[in-house]
Amino acid sequence: MAAYALVRNNWKISWIIFLLFTFSMVVPFQAIMVPLVETAKGFGINNSLFGLIIIYIGLGSPMAIFMYHGFIKSIPKEIEESASIDGAGPFTIFFRIVFPLLTPITATIVILNVLWIWNDFLLPLIILQSKELRTIQLAQYSFFGAYRKEYGLALASLVTSAFPVVLFYLVMQKYIIKGITSGAIKG
Repeated sequence: MAAYALVRNNWKISWIIFLLFTFSMVVPFQAIMVPLVETAKGFGINNSLFGLIIIYIGLGSPMAIFMYHGFIKSIPKEIEESASIDGAGPFTIFFRIVFPLLTPITATIVILNVLWIWNDFLLPLIILQSKELRTIQLAQYSFFGAYRKEYGLALASLVTSAFPVVLFYLVMQKYIIKGITSGAIKG
């Protein structure tokens, strides 16, 4: 909804907010890692899955807004104007007309975020200290110590942990193919 509001409102502040989101994607995670941990400690959300989820939402939003922004520009305003003439309000226009058209880009963003969050190692490592809250990648890290390396368990764990994300990708792939083919056919 943020990208939709930024695209459809032709205010200068909309462009400035979009540029801030875009510029935040350029900053590498390592540059904000220490302040992020200190901020999480200040809010009391470190060492919790809730805090990790909030941080993932904050770090993933700029890319999603950027991708939605580009996709919404390709949707003709005339569709929304005709719905408005028929008496539809702004929320009805968004949820019944615009959002169904965003299915291909939504599938793409979901796939990219799931792959990123599933494979992320560094952020859970610095936010989660408790062994009970470890993610799969942190648990796999325990197979390699200073004096022992359990390759058999590590490889079995890697194959097992890759299966859900590959299955998820295969399920979501049809939405991307559908979006590509619908955009290629005119008329």
